[in-house]
Amino acid sequence: MGRAKWLAIAVVVLIAAGATWYFASPAYTLSQMKAAAEENDSDAFASYIDFPALREDMKAELMAQIMIQAQKDTSGFGGLGMALGSAMVGPMIDGMISPAGVRAMFISKRNQSNPPNKAMGALQVEESPIIERRGFSEFLVTSKGKPGSGMVFKRHGLGWKLSGVDLPAPNAN
Repeated sequence: MGRAKWLAIAVVVLIAAGATWYFASPAYTLSQMKAAAEENDSDAFASYIDFPALREDMKAELMAQIMIQAQKDTSGFGGLGMALGSAMVGPMIDGMISPAGVRAMFISKRNQSNPPNKAMGALQVEESPIIERRGFSEFLVTSKGKPGSGMVFKRHGLGWKLSGVDLPAPNAN
């Protein structure tokens, strides 16, 4: 075979490998996270989380929701609620979204006498997750019942890490 044929074969193999990575790596990451959760391996699970990015994103998401709820309040206590909420959100998120928080969640799950914190519900994966690509370096894991909300993963090298959460829009009551 000539040099041109080997070069053509190499290009085809590289394109096929890139396409396989692009389409299969998000599902692979989710399956690895699920396996780590089922095995109660908090360290393996935590390796798929970008804690600083996730903390900042969750703080911003929760503060936006607190502000929306405070603006809806007509009793005058909306400002007080917003002040209390903003004072509590930071420390609460910092404690929960950390390697220690993940270990505590796994210990709680293992003991079952103390069910996992409901605030961590945003980080649960549905049985049949929907992966929505947001370009080359980001995807959203969502479900049919909550389109547009879910877990945001960003590319880290050739792998993916949970880096944010898109919370559902608050009810328009």
